[in-house]
Amino acid sequence: MKFFGKASLAAFTVAASLAMSPVEAKTLRVNVYGDPAMMDPITNSELVSGRILRNIYEGLTDRTPDGDTVPALAESWEPLDGEDGFRFHLRKNVKFHSGRTFTAKDVKYTYETLLDPTSKAGSAVSYLGDIVGAEDVKSGKTKELAGLKIVDDYTIEVRFTKPAVLFPLFPILIMDSGIVAEDGPDWMLKKSGGTGPFMFESWNRGVDVTLKANPDYWDGAPKIDAVRFVIVPHPETALAQYEAGELDVLDVEQANLRTVLRDPKFKDELQIQPRTQSRYMGMNGEVYEPFKDVRVRKAVSLAIDRDGIIKGLYDGAGFPLNGIVTPGVGGYNPDLPKLEYNPEKAKELLAEAGYPNGEGMPPVDITATAPWKDELAYYANVLGSTLGMKVNVNVMERGAFIRGMNAGELAFFPWGWTSGYPDASYYLDQMWTSTSPFNRGRWKNEKYDALVQEALATVDQEKRYALYHQAEQIFIDEMGAAPLPMVAVVALVKPYVLNTEITKYSFFDTFQKTEILDH
Repeated sequence: MKFFGKASLAAFTVAASLAMSPVEAKTLRVNVYGDPAMMDPITNSELVSGRILRNIYEGLTDRTPDGDTVPALAESWEPLDGEDGFRFHLRKNVKFHSGRTFTAKDVKYTYETLLDPTSKAGSAVSYLGDIVGAEDVKSGKTKELAGLKIVDDYTIEVRFTKPAVLFPLFPILIMDSGIVAEDGPDWMLKKSGGTGPFMFESWNRGVDVTLKANPDYWDGAPKIDAVRFVIVPHPETALAQYEAGELDVLDVEQANLRTVLRDPKFKDELQIQPRTQSRYMGMNGEVYEPFKDVRVRKAVSLAIDRDGIIKGLYDGAGFPLNGIVTPGVGGYNPDLPKLEYNPEKAKELLAEAGYPNGEGMPPVDITATAPWKDELAYYANVLGSTLGMKVNVNVMERGAFIRGMNAGELAFFPWGWTSGYPDASYYLDQMWTSTSPFNRGRWKNEKYDALVQEALATVDQEKRYALYHQAEQIFIDEMGAAPLPMVAVVALVKPYVLNTEITKYSFFDTFQKTEILDH
């Protein structure tokens, strides 16, 4: 079965771009709530970085705003006859931002760099583990990935140790194989090594990241000259900047939901979408001893009034999540029972665990970043008044917080994981298998791991989804983390900004199609 390319957009000609005077230059200004934790596709593992890098880098495939998989740097692909693997036919006449031509060697370089044990690779490395020879590269035994064969400059074959039916969905961003040798290990602070519609221009830490349009983009040059991601840590400041005309697009954070949803002046500029983001309360028993007991974890979950959170904290702009897989992705289970809110039962479980009214429980910090401060205060207050837990609110700088979570150093934290491709494995595998580097709560269950791995090797979709459901039920029964409501994606877009819409994947896709009218 072959998959063929999407129709190109009408190109915005280079001549028109060059004729535009500096006064007429059009830059889209959009807020992000912190510095990106990284600026290269190899170490990329968090949301702010991902939002920016999606405009610079591309994978072999892409997804539409509705979650459908479409060709990108690969024009088509098909399974290998009689083998576990795929043959990808790469797109010709694609240029990296350096001017070098994209070929099969760049795919090979990217995969091998991700697997290199010295690369500090981010989330994308988890997609490569089933390729033949991946473990040899990860262990340092070799630098050559045996399971990737370059047939010619525009054809590659990828072979797996077991069926890997989801591989074409995986968002593995491809980078320029010549850029490190040319610009050194800190190349990402100087240039961009992608093929996407925008190119890296500058990063002023704590201020902004600016991308300029790529006039040679294979699918048509952008219709704006640049995107400026303005770093605004405080939601109230971001809203004030939008109202003052200093931002063209506002990613509305939780602290501003009530204001934006209730003020009629924003009505015509408002966009709302359900978010495919699995939100949870992480409880790390390796750091905080009481969380090793499933009864304590269940007591925490039972003490959380999720309907009250949606109504009170999110002003109705939220949706219940009864598991860890969100609606809108393959393998979602709509039949999971609603999570119970039962303070009395929570107290009973805590007493059974040996902590009546919280007695004997050491104090614990509940930690997250500044946009979560109201929610942190709510949890600390509820768990204190309901269960007698001594919970201290700890607001951390974003980069330090993410490093702390990834290192397994934080005991108690609310957070989310946004789907990067439209299948439940993005949550079940990356978030909670015991070997995942992004299992931030350090929950472990061998049967869960086995079910997820079996699902990933199951070709039949119905059977695969059934395995997903079994694994998710184990997680809920064990309360590996307490699911939290999904917050809607809410944005404000100025009337003069066209073809810019939020998606259920939590933010805007690339700004390639965006236009800015004179205003």
